[in-house]
Order: sequence, then C-alpha cells, then structure tokens
Amino acid sequence: MNTGSDKKELILDSAIELLNRWGYAKTSVDEIARAAHIAKSTIYYYFPSKENLFIAAIEEKAEEFFNKLTTAIEAAEKFEDKLSCFLSLPITCIFQNMPLLANAMQQIPPDYFASLLIKRNEYRQRMNNLLAEIMNYGKKQGIINEKINSEHFSEMINDWFIMGDYWNEGDNKNRILKRLERDHVLMVQLLLYGILKRDTAKPRTRKKVNKRKIQ
Repeated sequence: MNTGSDKKELILDSAIELLNRWGYAKTSVDEIARAAHIAKSTIYYYFPSKENLFIAAIEEKAEEFFNKLTTAIEAAEKFEDKLSCFLSLPITCIFQNMPLLANAMQQIPPDYFASLLIKRNEYRQRMNNLLAEIMNYGKKQGIINEKINSEHFSEMINDWFIMGDYWNEGDNKNRILKRLERDHVLMVQLLLYGILKRDTAKPRTRKKVNKRKIQ
C-alpha cells in the first residue's frame, strides 16, 4: 500500500517526466494523473495547483542535483578533482533537464515567477558556498594563491559561467556593466597568474642523475 510520501514522489516523478517531454503549457494535471495512475483529486490534495506542482518539480530536481554534486565533491581528495566536479556536473545537469529549466522561467504564470526567483537565488548562493569551500580547501592545502578572495571568485564563476542570467535579459545592460566593473580586476589576475601558487603550478622535472665515469 502506497503511503502519502510514496504518492507524492510518484506524482513528482510523473510530473517531471511529462514536463521535460512536453513543457509546462502542454502538460495538464489530467495527464500527470494518468501517468501516475492516481486520481486527479489526489494530486490537488498534495499540490493546490499545477503551478505549485511545477515549482515542487523544480525543487525536487535541484535537491537531487545538489546531493549528487556534494557527494562527488566530498569523495574527491585532490583540489583539482573537487574543482572539476563542480564545473562539469552542473553542465551535465542543465543539459539533462533543459526543458524543465527553460519552462521554469518562460511559461509559468507571472504570479508564481517571484517564487521561482527566490529559489533561483537560493540555488545560486548554495553554488557560491560550495565553490568557496573548494577554494578554501585548496588554500589549506597550500596550493591556492592567498590573494584570491574565495567568495568573490565563487560569485564570478557562478554568475558568468554557471548560474548567471545576465545575457538573456535585453534590458539588463547596466547590471552587466556593473558586474564587469566589479569582476574585471579578478579576471585579469586569473588570466595572468591563475589560481595556483607559482611553485605548485610549475611542472615537475626529473632530476638529472650524474653517471659515474668508468675508469
């Protein structure tokens, strides 16, 4: 017998599958109920509206992603491997869930957009914190340049390369310019010197072994 938690998960799984396949506008609560093999009224018992169900689906996928990302980062021992996990897994997640993510910002009714915006900012801050932790880990290992501010670096990477949205808002020129003004010094420093200390960034060379002359 399915418990309330099982039914809720079944509804979310069915909703995510259909929303990814057809998008928000073309997916109805009736179709989700049929896919989950439950009554439509049961969906409304757990989720008051289609919009609430949609936001819950976004939250479900986000938590799944953060659990996967955190596990991978914690399992990696080297700084380089932790950083690689952080940069590669979000890209994979975005491509796997692109329809759901795109619909979240384009098709949901305006009344619910504020809720999505709050969630997006929350997820951005969690990404900032994760990357800052990785940078601080590198500093403790003695391989990261202490001059680099971990929090500033994390915000810049997330804004420009992972979770930023400044390029798809045409009337947002001033915000983009302000970000450039804030980040250009750090960008130049990274291009010139990188994030690793110079002594750790140099490739290791084999020591020459002096061969004894045979007399």
